Amino acid sequence: MSGRIRDVDVTYVRDHSPIDEVVGEYVQLKGASVGSLKGLCPFHDEKSPSFHVTPSKGFYHCFGCSAHGDAIRWMTDQRGLSFMDAVKELAESAGMQLPAPDPKAAAK
Repeated sequence: MSGRIRDVDVTYVRDHSPIDEVVGEYVQLKGASVGSLKGLCPFHDEKSPSFHVTPSKGFYHCFGCSAHGDAIRWMTDQRGLSFMDAVKELAESAGMQLPAPDPKAAAK
């Protein structure tokens, strides 16, 4: 797959990939404060949770090692996927078929 994924499609995928569900496949999350979940950070060794997920903002952040991001960033950092592969996998999980990227957009 060469070319570029349209920004509107990346936004759709990001908006339709619940961060708590994406992260919850890898990290056991428990309730923290209102609207926030916490768990042990997978990016560093810790015994007390400093890793927080905020579903309403679609964002995760570790107060121990400063790892942070959205569902796409999670897939690139945790799974080692490229940005494009992360978007494709999340799109598939969201039931979206991405249109073929525009190869002309990659040249810009």
